[in-house]
Order: sequence, then structure tokens, then C-alpha cells
Amino acid sequence: MSCKSAIFTANTTAQAVPVGGTLALGSIIRRYGCDLNLNGNSITINGCNDAGYYDVKASITAAPTAAGTVTVSLFRNGVAVPGATASAAVSTAGNPVTLSIAALVREFCCGDDSALTLVLSGAAATVSNVAVVVERI
Repeated sequence: MSCKSAIFTANTTAQAVPVGGTLALGSIIRRYGCDLNLNGNSITINGCNDAGYYDVKASITAAPTAAGTVTVSLFRNGVAVPGATASAAVSTAGNPVTLSIAALVREFCCGDDSALTLVLSGAAATVSNVAVVVERI
């Protein structure tokens, strides 16, 4: 039997993230239910408990260390989730931008746990805010 679950994590500590680096998600601010948890730099969906769909929303504030495009993508078990990417171009290094991601992830019955991570690409950046909400719908 499935249960309603939600998790909200936030990290407001500045972090230097290299190209290809995983963003630190911080700590749990709110959590409800039985199948979502924070595990290091990932949010884990317990696949054995709850097959179904999960709404994922993320907001990231990043200041690229060089002019160019900074991109953040949602990954599930090390694979990019199609369409779950946000990018912004900056003309001046250190100019902060806010990136938003929205995705729907499906968890299959009786499978392994899924790990959701946010990965930076395009340009290295100092990330000053990461907020993530995952909710079973």
C-alpha cells in the first residue's frame, strides 16, 4: 500500500561546485511519509515501498565563476532526467542567476531505490541556495 510522502530540503551555505559536480542539498526542512529521505547529496525514493509518480521541484541560485552558460540538471540514478534542465547565460563572472527545475519521475514497483541528484554543467559556479521539494502524487 502506498503512502503520501513529501520532503523539502534546503542548503543556504555557499558551495563551490565544479563542472560535473553534484550540488549539496543541505538538510531536511520538512518531511512527511514513509518513502522519501535525504541521503548525502541525493534524495532517495524507496522503490520497494511506493511505486508511483513523484513531482520534483528545485530552485538553485548560482553565480558562475566565468562568463558563459551555467546549467543544472536533475539526475536519477546517475542518468539525466529528460527535460529536467535549467540554464542561464551570464556576461559577467559572479553574476548570480536563479534556475528552476520541474519534473515528474516515475518509480517502478519492487525495484531498487532511486537517487535524485542535481548536477552542474556548462560553467563552474558558487551556489548560494538550493531548495528541493519531492512529493508523491
